[in-house]
Amino acid sequence: MINSRMPSNLMVSRIANDIVQKQYQLSDIQEKISTGKDVNRPSDDPAQAARLLGMREASSQLDQYQRNASIAESQLSLEENALVGVSNTLNRIRELALASNNGVTDDHTRESINAEVKVRLSELYDLANTRDSLGNYVFGGNNNQTAPFSGQNPVTYSGGDDNNQLTVGLGRKIPSGDSGIDVFMRIRKGNGDFEVNANPANTGTGLIAQGLVTDTTVYDATPYRIEFTAPDTFNILNDDTGAAIQSGVAFSRGEPIAFNGVKTDITGQPNTGDEFYVRPSTNQDIFSTISNFTQALDRSPTTPAESARMQQDVNEVLLNLDKGLDHINITRAKVGTRLASLDSSREENAGIKLQLQRSQADVEDIDIAEAVSSLQNQANTLEIVQKSFARIENLSVFNYL
Repeated sequence: MINSRMPSNLMVSRIANDIVQKQYQLSDIQEKISTGKDVNRPSDDPAQAARLLGMREASSQLDQYQRNASIAESQLSLEENALVGVSNTLNRIRELALASNNGVTDDHTRESINAEVKVRLSELYDLANTRDSLGNYVFGGNNNQTAPFSGQNPVTYSGGDDNNQLTVGLGRKIPSGDSGIDVFMRIRKGNGDFEVNANPANTGTGLIAQGLVTDTTVYDATPYRIEFTAPDTFNILNDDTGAAIQSGVAFSRGEPIAFNGVKTDITGQPNTGDEFYVRPSTNQDIFSTISNFTQALDRSPTTPAESARMQQDVNEVLLNLDKGLDHINITRAKVGTRLASLDSSREENAGIKLQLQRSQADVEDIDIAEAVSSLQNQANTLEIVQKSFARIENLSVFNYL
């Protein structure tokens, strides 16, 4: 009877283990309350811990996207500023070209204009070789460690042909710049379809106009030559084969000359043997256009034919400058579109991250009120167990004597 009323070693051990377990549970709840997190280590809940790890990795990736967007914005802003400078420089050179082409410009004025044009050309090279804060060349493409352009005629390009791209969102990449070869060199001459010019050996005062393609179904991008057989008669020839397209055509100054989907006209008075060319457009870099302008200004015309040649050359420069300005403005528009796209990417990334944070909070954050209530319950339970253990542990046979 006495042994049945005595606490056995097994009972004591079990109660002691229960106390330790309750203390651990109390400590666990206290830790959760102090951190505000329901999952503080993978062992707390392996499945939820794995979910949280994936969310944190996704959140870190979004942070990297935001940093990439900031880098791209900085690069694109530098490019935009450089392109504004290029546009201003080309507009000033265009003004100088118009001033030199008024028919009454003397040698002194041409020399003055030429001096400024050469300064502006050097300025253009500086803009094309713009660097960022790290010393990388903005227009160097994917080879931005080397100056892309050298100041020589013809110009050489040492940058890369491809644009650097940065990932700025989930499945979204954006070019952080444009290669110099795309911005400054791949510019169509003439009207974009064909270009016109005169034989430098012409002895008359004829000038051929820019012209246009009137029928794209007929135009075949063949080089043509307009050859004057007399001051009032010309032939139109295929300049590759020499075959006549039209023969013995009567010339009337300023009247349209149309053939094979092409229309142009010639003003002034050509002489017998003078030739004019209509050739498919090719690419020309903007530096060569300006260098051609300075070469034209270096000449000092003394005859009507030489004056006509200079006027024809400057007309060609003006046309190519306009094409260059259009090309630069299109590039600026692309840069502006990318900057706007960066803003939308940032907003999208911020929205996704906010949703991730909410999902992460749902998984790992605790209900403070519930946790405090649980803490109190665990503390009360632990106190009861401890008191019970103390009473049982003090029991012995002498209590019954």
